[in-house]
Amino acid sequence: MIFYVCFSAGMAFGTSCFTMIAGLFEITTVRWAVLAIFLSALLCMVLSASIAELASMYPSAPGVRTYLKVSFDDRVALTLVYLYLIFMVMVAGIESYMFARVTKLIFPNLPTMGIVFALLAFSVIINTLGLELPRGLQIVSTIALLVGVIALGVYGIVHANPALVSAATENASDALRQLRLLPAAIVMSVFLFTGFEWVTMIGFRPQAYARRIPWSMPLAILILFFAYSLFTSGLASQVPRQTIIDTPIPQAPYAISLFGTTGGYVAWGISVLAILSTFNAGIMGGGRLIYVLAREGNLPKWCGKMSLRTGAPVGGIVVLGTLAAISSVVIVTYEWELLAAVVGSAIVSFVYASFMLATIVLRKKQPKARRNFRTPVPKPLQLFVVFLLPAMGLASLFSQANMQLQPAIILAGLILLASIIAARSRRRVGRAVSVSKASQT
Repeated sequence: MIFYVCFSAGMAFGTSCFTMIAGLFEITTVRWAVLAIFLSALLCMVLSASIAELASMYPSAPGVRTYLKVSFDDRVALTLVYLYLIFMVMVAGIESYMFARVTKLIFPNLPTMGIVFALLAFSVIINTLGLELPRGLQIVSTIALLVGVIALGVYGIVHANPALVSAATENASDALRQLRLLPAAIVMSVFLFTGFEWVTMIGFRPQAYARRIPWSMPLAILILFFAYSLFTSGLASQVPRQTIIDTPIPQAPYAISLFGTTGGYVAWGISVLAILSTFNAGIMGGGRLIYVLAREGNLPKWCGKMSLRTGAPVGGIVVLGTLAAISSVVIVTYEWELLAAVVGSAIVSFVYASFMLATIVLRKKQPKARRNFRTPVPKPLQLFVVFLLPAMGLASLFSQANMQLQPAIILAGLILLASIIAARSRRRVGRAVSVSKASQT
């Protein structure tokens, strides 16, 4: 149980989460940011119950593809899967860039792109060799990360700067404005928990899907909520709001304000722990998803190449690593880390809504199918969340005033790209079926 909780929390807590916390301060104040994190945690707990039911029906590594494939029209399902992969590529780009930014605090002479490519190359090589983080190391690194972040938050709150605390007071008009922006802040906060569902892909035995995995997700989300909220509160009590807004790595000025010059090493250590499990396991999981799509005929055969010695999906890992490198170049060149995170939040809101809708659809299509776990969330609340998540996701696109229409335009382009790839995949499969029938005739 401890491993499942640590894996779920570790997959969600990446270096880019600090960037999103800084983004929250750009549209809201600390009190509303903590409220948004709390509400997004509740939302993710509700979602986790539906995902646990789907996983109990289809306990397999490529669960994401399976859930959507059996629930919806194949073109819609493929479009959502490709959007999910695009989201993973974007997160890989943000993660590598943010890690490079923190690393340059310790090694200022190292080139940013050099650090990014070194990290990506290391992850691709390790995953290609089939080397995954040992269970014990996963547990230790995640616990160290969470304890470190919580300790930083508590220490910052206890030694709060009175001037910053008094500056955080709001008048009635400010509170009304923050209330209007709350839906966007909630969806942005969902980004902080994204990845908790990946624990459904690593069940060691079927019995794990009856209790351990369903319970591990809400427990991980609850622990993450305490870590994020304490860190956010401590950050606001030590660092001026404008300074937080101006940096994509707020953990650095926060640690430096607490510990002086040695704070840079503290921030770097936390970032290493944050990226350790998220990045490595994300590349491997994404590679497996690409492998499944290639095996179905949706992608070229070389994308499904697998190592006979290690069983690693080499083709998928190389494809994902290459796309992540391209994403990193774009993000580093234009400094689009927050823009990519906002668009990614909107994408994941659509994907998460589709998971919950899939639960409802399968209850009707396959009422007698075996389910080792059933979500206790009533259907009306599920339907409400299905409509609420995309609506708030769209609202988050317009939350950053300095970005204007950029997030909405980029999201529309990515949806179009995903639908085009899905259409080409269906044609590829159709041609393969036609050739197979012709050869049999």
